[in-house]
Amino acid sequence: MQRSKFKSRQHRRINKKSRKARRPIISDARLERGLRVLSETKDIVAAARAIRVSPNELTRIAKRKRAIRKIGGRWTVARRLPRHVPIFTDGQQLAITARGRSATLAGRYMSGVGQFLKTNDPKHLEKFKGRGVKDVRGKFHEFETNENQLYRLSSAGGEPFEEFYRIIL
Repeated sequence: MQRSKFKSRQHRRINKKSRKARRPIISDARLERGLRVLSETKDIVAAARAIRVSPNELTRIAKRKRAIRKIGGRWTVARRLPRHVPIFTDGQQLAITARGRSATLAGRYMSGVGQFLKTNDPKHLEKFKGRGVKDVRGKFHEFETNENQLYRLSSAGGEPFEEFYRIIL
């Protein structure tokens, strides 16, 4: 019986499913770095190059996590991504997960607290009295505006700045 060249070399066929299973998975930290480059450069190829994956791979994974969307023929980072934000509430410092306007308001509150601590002028806290933010679970957190509590909380220290404002994927 005559064998074909293929059979004589004893090639084995690669299953397509096993090939797909070996695709590189992008970690959340790498994806966050790629999204940061994408938001700065507005170029998906540069963002993919920065984290060493193909543009198709970056697009596929970021779309699956709803982190990017196409606007006007270009990929852009979604605005409403959830992120960790620090706030002072009920006499303690918390890192809540918020998105959109809640994250923006929490950032403005912490900026106002920083200005208050630098200048000792309570006018920076007036617009936050009685206000607060909702986290992604819907729990309301009222802003701490008691001046003595803010001095105590700021002197206690806390998490480094880099731990906050991280995008949650």
